[in-house]
Amino acid sequence: MCRPPNERERAAARERLFCPTLVRAVLRWLEKLGVPRCHRGDVAGQVWVSAWESWSRFDPTRGTPERWLNGITVHVASRYHERAQRRREELVDWIDAVDPAPDAAAVMESDSIRTGVIDAVNDLDPDLRSILVAHDLNGVSMAQIAEDVELPISTLYKRRAKAIEALREILRSRYARELSMRKGGRLR
Repeated sequence: MCRPPNERERAAARERLFCPTLVRAVLRWLEKLGVPRCHRGDVAGQVWVSAWESWSRFDPTRGTPERWLNGITVHVASRYHERAQRRREELVDWIDAVDPAPDAAAVMESDSIRTGVIDAVNDLDPDLRSILVAHDLNGVSMAQIAEDVELPISTLYKRRAKAIEALREILRSRYARELSMRKGGRLR
């Protein structure tokens, strides 16, 4: 009962087969067959390569081109799933990512430094402290401070320089004291 395929039937089948509607149909079939979205395009490409390679064996008297393409899609999807079960991923060593957030020790150290600086600023002479706090911490311009305290700007800049030097000296002496206490504590 099988008769040889008519070339006109094959040409009509080819026109029906290689059209944009069936491209979308293959993607839908692969979705229904459980092929993940990230691999669907590659598997669909394999379907179309298989269809092109086996086109010479297509017999339009045995069924529609859509049904023939669906059979190829099922076969390619089945091979994909078989390979996926045997697929092995090679894990690499963990990459140490630098966390931009400080850890607890860094936060404690930062808080300790901040507290030490605030204490040192509080130990300054009140005239020097007021200029340093107003200008460097509160962001008030030197011209505004000069106007408020009725002193020349040059005098304020000199006081600010003295305040910074005094602050450095206080911090140096505290650091030296802490260092000697640590060394003394270790020796005992």
